[in-house]
Amino acid sequence: MIVDVHTHNPTHQKTVPPGEMRSESVMRSGETVQLTNSVDDYLAAMAPVDKAFVFPIAPRPWKDSDLGVLGAQGWPDHMNGNDVAAAVARHNPDKIIPFMSLHPLDPHVNDEYDRCLGDLGSKGIKMGANYQDFDPNGQAAYRLYARLEADGIPIIWHMGTSPMPDAPLLYAHPLTFDRVAMAFPRLKMVMAHLGHPWHVDTLSVVRKHPNVWADVSAQFYRPWSFWNGMRLFHEWGATHKILFASDWPVTRPQDNVDHLRGLPKFARDHHLPTIPEDEIEGIINRDATEALGVS
Repeated sequence: MIVDVHTHNPTHQKTVPPGEMRSESVMRSGETVQLTNSVDDYLAAMAPVDKAFVFPIAPRPWKDSDLGVLGAQGWPDHMNGNDVAAAVARHNPDKIIPFMSLHPLDPHVNDEYDRCLGDLGSKGIKMGANYQDFDPNGQAAYRLYARLEADGIPIIWHMGTSPMPDAPLLYAHPLTFDRVAMAFPRLKMVMAHLGHPWHVDTLSVVRKHPNVWADVSAQFYRPWSFWNGMRLFHEWGATHKILFASDWPVTRPQDNVDHLRGLPKFARDHHLPTIPEDEIEGIINRDATEALGVS
């Protein structure tokens, strides 16, 4: 069972018009990332996996427009990102699992929470406290976590660095979330991207808390950093707490599978200690739906 726990909404419902094509070259350190894409593009990219979680990132309530990264401009105006995730999932409901995104400071957060669970069938939530600019240890956030914990709804967190100048790094640092996990020990959380570049701190939090996991998305295109993070998790006996993920459209699931399986060759080529292949296969084939309690 291959489960991609980290995929973003396609920006367009149908084929992207040439005038709306967007790309950027910061996320992958000089490599071009195609930011605009269709539902068909998404479904084609998910072909190698058995299941995938799809989600938006809710904007800051005090801003009128979507986040500057991975928006949803090619959908009807009456649909927000949560509607889009649910619509994408309806194309293959046995495979695609919709997650919502909420902002704790949104005055309508509780109504939207109810709508997502009751009407849209959301099974989890994606949050990026740095992108959304809220204190993950603030009172508003804790009120939302209490609902999530009571309802058994897991969180996928953006974790680690970001190229956005107005996204506070402290709000995406792994050690910030140690307090969240202590306050809500039954709340299942995934720290995305192995918390790059703070792999050691991510490892420390994941290893400490039974209900905190890491995902391996957006790592392979920095091979030295990728190997270091994976080797740290191996040496500390924590690769069983890593879930498979791609961060589509930043990377594709198949590329992540291939580069995970290529880690032993990278180690041999550079005369480095390896990461055991059985641990790598465990990451690729781990059933994240079971681990996170996602039905």
